Amino acid sequence: MQRMTAGLSESAIVAIIEGRIKSGEYAPGARLPTERDIAEEFGVSRRFIRVAYSRLIDKGLMEKSHYRRPYVAFSNNLPQLENSRPARENAPAQSTQTIAAVLPSHPTFPGGLSLVAGIHKVLADEGSPLRLSFFDTFHTDRAEVLKIETRAINTVLEDGVAGLIWWSYGDDDTITDVVRKNRNTPIVFIDRHPQDIPSDFAGIDDTESSRAAVDYLLDLNHRRIAHLMDPGNYSTILDRALGYRQSHMGRGLAVSEELIFHLDWSTDRIKQAFDHFYSLSEPPTALFTSNDFIAYEFMDYAATQGIKTPEDLSVVGHGNIDRYMPRQFLTSVDQPFEMIGKAAAKLLLKRLSDKPGPINSCQQIILQSPLIVRNSCRKIVQAH
Repeated sequence: MQRMTAGLSESAIVAIIEGRIKSGEYAPGARLPTERDIAEEFGVSRRFIRVAYSRLIDKGLMEKSHYRRPYVAFSNNLPQLENSRPARENAPAQSTQTIAAVLPSHPTFPGGLSLVAGIHKVLADEGSPLRLSFFDTFHTDRAEVLKIETRAINTVLEDGVAGLIWWSYGDDDTITDVVRKNRNTPIVFIDRHPQDIPSDFAGIDDTESSRAAVDYLLDLNHRRIAHLMDPGNYSTILDRALGYRQSHMGRGLAVSEELIFHLDWSTDRIKQAFDHFYSLSEPPTALFTSNDFIAYEFMDYAATQGIKTPEDLSVVGHGNIDRYMPRQFLTSVDQPFEMIGKAAAKLLLKRLSDKPGPINSCQQIILQSPLIVRNSCRKIVQAH
């Protein structure tokens, strides 16, 4: 059994177990793992698991069992496994089709599982006969991510899936080639989308949400605001950088290019960014990052160099990973992952209900993504 990194909150554990139940990994009627086993897996005390199980029982996903472990509830809210629901008398036979979700599921951040849970919820609520196959593309090494993603995409398309929900990591040329070669297969992109071709998409407005995040720092009287960009040139990264620029331009402020640092894939990338920012004659007083993971990496490294957050540097991230963590510190743009999963599933079902044939138009579903204010920023008091 692989042990997860310690530090998961009770809410995160609930989300992970709920995702396993809804994905069918823990089937209806099956006994849950012992508190000891799952506590060891997540690297937490048994008290956390006991509380998580209690909350899942309250949600109707699990049922108590005297003298034995709780088991997964037989509930109409859960996706049905093959032959687990009796066929309606005289109902026409339906062939079983599969849709696929290809996306990363970080071991300590349940955003991916929340997306899968949202997809399952729509399929269950709609009474859809479609099955969901989930392919996890997470890996800490980018080259491995691309290999895993390529295998997953080739597998699902060769198997003739009815449709695909895809959080992509490949370059735009590769993705465009996949889309053009499979024009009869509906594909809904999540988190990011190819920039060269029209495509169905469910997610947030990365430009506007990032603009609001930088506006917040400007309202706190920061004028030296740095922007730390993820590696790559995905639409999310470029759109969030655009929001950073638009915020400044909207206030009539010039954008200082020296305050923008685009990370590469090297192992010392955070050190490189820190050294760049703090070699400037006037270092930044605030930082906006294109995701929360690199925000925490930067804050952790900065702390080793004597730069504290928020005393010396205010930080705003993107993704709101602290909703699943006990620390609840980082101010960040929220991404409603379960709602994104639901929107993607509904859009895909709509495509599948349309007439067969090539898709000649695209639709984008944009969800709200408010800024969640916590304790990682301070206001600069201007001298009079």
